[in-house]
Amino acid sequence: MWLVSFERGRRATDSPASIGAARLGFEVLDGVAQGSRRLGAILAAGPQAECVVDLNRALAVKLAAEDVGAPEAEADSLLPADAQGFFRRWPGALDVARDVLGWVESALQRYDAPDLRAAGVVTPRRGVRLAPPVPRPGKLIAVEANYASPGAARPAHPELFLEAASAVAGPEAELRLMPGAQVRFQGGLAAVIGRPAHDVPPERALECVAGYCVAIDFSTSDTGDGRPDLLARSRDGSTPIGPALVTCDEIPDPQDLGIRVRRSRETLQVGRTKEMLFSVADLLAFASTRLTLEPGDLLLTGGLPVPAATAPPALRDGDVVEVEIERVGKLSCYVRVAASGV
Repeated sequence: MWLVSFERGRRATDSPASIGAARLGFEVLDGVAQGSRRLGAILAAGPQAECVVDLNRALAVKLAAEDVGAPEAEADSLLPADAQGFFRRWPGALDVARDVLGWVESALQRYDAPDLRAAGVVTPRRGVRLAPPVPRPGKLIAVEANYASPGAARPAHPELFLEAASAVAGPEAELRLMPGAQVRFQGGLAAVIGRPAHDVPPERALECVAGYCVAIDFSTSDTGDGRPDLLARSRDGSTPIGPALVTCDEIPDPQDLGIRVRRSRETLQVGRTKEMLFSVADLLAFASTRLTLEPGDLLLTGGLPVPAATAPPALRDGDVVEVEIERVGKLSCYVRVAASGV
């Protein structure tokens, strides 16, 4: 399942009360508020492929069709409308989400199905804005240099550090830079925690993972006066993630995924996750000996190194950085450089 966090866009035909205000043969449910951030899933096939399903809304409609009393309250208790609430109820909420997504897919094939678009359940991809699949992780853990560089010795253990949760940005956000900013970036796989984990062995570490997404980690090299910037990787919006959280059943082996990094269509890096110095399981196990991993935490597993001879020049206004990971998706980040003197 591909899970997303999204906000509905406003079209000329929309009004604050219009979404979900169609009569479906049973009591009309309340409208979905514009601008609210909702948990959704991407339809994978059929005529509505790539449309976004509002999972909580779909469950409320399903329960109302089954004449369940207080369907919206019941839906909220079983399948929260927001990503944070969803992770707090993992994995039970995932089972409910799978069931309701199957109901939507089946309903879309029926001639007498309720109008799921009018009900605010199914929305075309162009009608939503994707937010980070984990909007505000409790902890954002990253690893330094997890792919081998020529001539470098393998470290004895991973070098982990924390980033601020506010560094996370969505798959449709822009990276805004000041003129002359020196920026490095790396793209790689991110693991999202679904179960609490403390001091877990590597062979059981993947059991705590809810799913995976793509991440791009940007950092500035210094403060402008030659000193290291200790907050370089925690700047607001410096870590885009997305486009979706792909659940573990879709990724049976996170160490067998191809990665490609591009800058404005130029391929900079190509590799596979099997080249990691420390596997996803090793990183999780090591991190869990230092702190407790909790649902909604995010682990960045590192990015492929760019050889010094082919390192890209400074990012320019209009550049597009793309990271594509096999079976996980493609994440694009648009670069905007402020005009001089702004």
